[in-house]
Amino acid sequence: MNPGANPTSLSTAGMRVDAERLLACTADVPAYDGLHELTLRLRGHVMWLVPVVSDRIAAYPRNDDALAAALGDVARAHRCLDEQLTGAGLAQAVDYARRLARTVLALTGCLARLEQGWGGDA
Repeated sequence: MNPGANPTSLSTAGMRVDAERLLACTADVPAYDGLHELTLRLRGHVMWLVPVVSDRIAAYPRNDDALAAALGDVARAHRCLDEQLTGAGLAQAVDYARRLARTVLALTGCLARLEQGWGGDA
């Protein structure tokens, strides 16, 4: 990935909205079809974010907290994507969707911090 490119302009704001919408639901969980659709969308966001953040990590010019956090969040994202929910009930499906939502928020935050770290030091 070109370090000069700005991947945060590729609608990470929309990804954050999807994630925050689910996490804001404390009592009202979407119906099963809505939850399934949102889970698929969140998985897609994570699947898009992981290589973008990984590319940014590989080109990052510093060894600092932003880099360490990004490495940890990418590893957690891989584990989340590897989870299998075959035969899971509604409660497990909701928990998984919330883990995906938190992963989306973490990765978009890492991406923003990595972008800020470029601030002329490249």
